[in-house]
Amino acid sequence: MRNRYLSALTLSGIAFLLSGCAASLQTQNAATSATASSDGKVTQTGIVVPAASTHTIVLRMSGSTVATSASDWPRVQTEWREAMEGASKDASSAFVDETVKRTSRSGAGTVVDVYVEDFHFVAPGARYTLGIMTGNAFIQARVAFRDLQSGRVFGERSYNTSSSAWQGIFAPTSDKQARAIAADIVKQIDPR
Repeated sequence: MRNRYLSALTLSGIAFLLSGCAASLQTQNAATSATASSDGKVTQTGIVVPAASTHTIVLRMSGSTVATSASDWPRVQTEWREAMEGASKDASSAFVDETVKRTSRSGAGTVVDVYVEDFHFVAPGARYTLGIMTGNAFIQARVAFRDLQSGRVFGERSYNTSSSAWQGIFAPTSDKQARAIAADIVKQIDPR
């Protein structure tokens, strides 16, 4: 009986510790409008991407001087590229990386134009070995969703992620935060 109780307590403790692994993600649409339906309920309309533009996702990145001059900027770009590629694949969309070089493309698609305002990069290895001494990982970015052909803006969205020192070695690292943002971006493009 005591072993069963101890096992249950241990599993509960592990579940509690691992619950801190998810990235805290705050979003805000820049161009939302409220409309009232016939029953009087107010609904928010956000980013609407035509179905034809959901099959190809093109990533472009830029950032503030603070972000692009940081020594970890190339690592942030890599994390975003990998996160967007994975999220696009999960949604059965083609992914094109234009973070370094832009090319002219034909066909329908959505350009995800990411502008990173600020970030603090924390790699998983650093988090696990140094814990809270690595600081809090965060990303502050704005994303414009544009038509690949015309450049017309479908909508804009701000993203802020954070981690807390209280989560210790289980606090979300930059890769988890980039994946959380990428998953939301792809969901905005193709909400199925």
